[in-house]
Amino acid sequence: MKNSKVLAAIAITLLAVSLIAAPVQQAPPSETPQRGAPGGGEAPGGGGPFAGEPQQTATGQLVKVDTAAKEITIKSGDKEMVFVYIDATQITGVDEGAQGLTGKAGATVKVTYQSRGGGNLASKVEIQETKK
Repeated sequence: MKNSKVLAAIAITLLAVSLIAAPVQQAPPSETPQRGAPGGGEAPGGGGPFAGEPQQTATGQLVKVDTAAKEITIKSGDKEMVFVYIDATQITGVDEGAQGLTGKAGATVKVTYQSRGGGNLASKVEIQETKK
């Protein structure tokens, strides 16, 4: 099972890198679709490697962060979910990006992600403030 997670992480990382590195072809200015028009413009949440795919969210307690594998694990109810993050992933609520998450086990986290290649690619990771 660990090997399948590693393979999924590698596949998602390669997919993300290929999407980032792929040349962008644009229609001539007179044919460029407007934002919000069917089949064109930016996807909700911005462009880049996360454009065009439906986004989902998951909220739960941060279980662990593996900076070597670029994986974040959260627990929501009785289910654990693993998310792969890339350099384009926005990480808010902590300093130092993903490295800042390593000391936050147990914190409530909201992850915006896309399901790709059998894994979950995080586009945004937010530490939720604790209400007092």
